[in-house]
Amino acid sequence: MAMCCCCHGTSTRQDASQAETTAPKALETDSFKYALDEQSCHSEVYIDFPTDGPGAAVDAIRAYIKTVLFGETPPATNAPAELARDYCQQRILAQSKSMERMGFEHVNKADEPEEGIEIRKVWQTDRVVTYEIYRFSYFTDGAHGEYSDYGVTWRLSDGKRLDEKILREVDERLYSHIREGLKAYLGVSSDSRLQEICTVDLSLRPMPTLPPYLVSDGVRFHYSIYDICPFEWGDPSFTIPYSVIRPYLSEEARELTEGL
Repeated sequence: MAMCCCCHGTSTRQDASQAETTAPKALETDSFKYALDEQSCHSEVYIDFPTDGPGAAVDAIRAYIKTVLFGETPPATNAPAELARDYCQQRILAQSKSMERMGFEHVNKADEPEEGIEIRKVWQTDRVVTYEIYRFSYFTDGAHGEYSDYGVTWRLSDGKRLDEKILREVDERLYSHIREGLKAYLGVSSDSRLQEICTVDLSLRPMPTLPPYLVSDGVRFHYSIYDICPFEWGDPSFTIPYSVIRPYLSEEARELTEGL
């Protein structure tokens, strides 16, 4: 059974005449969600899909979303309903084949494999836009579910993804702020206790697998599961305020966040 919903006008849309005279064209999105239950499997997807805005940014973000959903061979369509349906159908097929290989012909409803993805626009100015991507999955007979959560920032003027361009070199002064963020997330107060929890040597200044990204109140760091500590501690994440991290930003990131 499939369920879908398209929510039009979910982005901030300015009056056209005002936008032309006061600010660059904003990125507009529609929100679309879809869920599919078939063959004792469940898949769901939520997408904030660009519908209008700076052309280069619209094209870049659409291409990125399709790559996240389908890998290196995404479909040509830019219709979010078709993308969501095709994604769920592909994932249901993959789940059912996996169950067949493992010899599961019938499973209880509570043990059915399920997975999903959310691709959400979380912050935007007239210069940048940031998305967060959240995946989860649970497979029959697994020890525990899996999930990942990360963000990506684009420059609206040309659709450039910032990635590694947000920070200058990560020196000890900057990493001291990262350690404080880790301690706050993990609920510890000392460097020694932090090191006991972590599975890597913090003197090596380990960074998240994926780059930090810009949000409304600072730079967001998000360590993946197992990046830095055991599964039971989750995926440490924290935001370093612009007032603290500005000296460590790249020139490009400082320009894009000027006034914040």
